[in-house]
Amino acid sequence: MMRKQPQQQRAKIIVEHVLQAAQQCIAQEGLIYLTTPKIAERSGVSVGSIYQYFENKEQIVEELLLRKSEQLGIALKQAVVEQGDQEIHDIIPLTIQFGFDMLKADQGFLIEILKHWHVYSHSGASQVLEKHFFEVGMYLFNRYYRHWDFETLKNRSFVIINSTLFTMMRYVSNNNFLITEQQLKLELSMMILAYLDAKAIGEN
Repeated sequence: MMRKQPQQQRAKIIVEHVLQAAQQCIAQEGLIYLTTPKIAERSGVSVGSIYQYFENKEQIVEELLLRKSEQLGIALKQAVVEQGDQEIHDIIPLTIQFGFDMLKADQGFLIEILKHWHVYSHSGASQVLEKHFFEVGMYLFNRYYRHWDFETLKNRSFVIINSTLFTMMRYVSNNNFLITEQQLKLELSMMILAYLDAKAIGEN
C-alpha cells in the first residue's frame, strides 16, 4: 500500500510521473540498480515529495506492478471477448501470442521484474494477475465446454492458466532455452487443446 493516496489532480500527476520514471529505470538499467534518487532525477519530482507518497523504492515498484497487473488483466479480458466468434483452436494461440506481446511491452519492464519474481510472487500484484487470468479461463472454457460441471470448469481453468502462465514467465525471463518462442507457442497450444478435450480418468 502507498503511504498516502493522491487526492488532488496535481498529486495524481506527481505519482504518475514517479511510477513512469521507475518503470523506465527498471527497463533500461535493471531492477537491482533502481534507487529513489534515480527515480527523482528522471521524474523531476524531489526525493522529499516522493517520500510523501511512498515509504521506499519497493513500495513504488509494488504500486507500479499493481497497476500493470490490473491493466494487463483487463486488456486480456477485452482481447478474449473480441475473439468471441472464433473457434477455441484459433483463440488459444492468439491468446498466448497476446500474453507474450504484453510481457515484452514497455521496453521489457515486466521481463526484468520476472527475473526477480521470487520477491513478488506473493504480492498483491501477483494475486490481481492470477485472479484476472483465472476469470478469463473460466469465461473462455465455459463458452466452449458447456457440458462441464462447475468443478471441472474450475479445476481445468486453474491448471491451464497456472501452467501456461508459469511456462511463459519462465521462458521470457530466462533466454537460455533451446526452444524458440514460435515453437513454444505451438507446443503450449497443442498441450492446452489436448487437455481440454481429454476425458477424465475413469470415464468411458
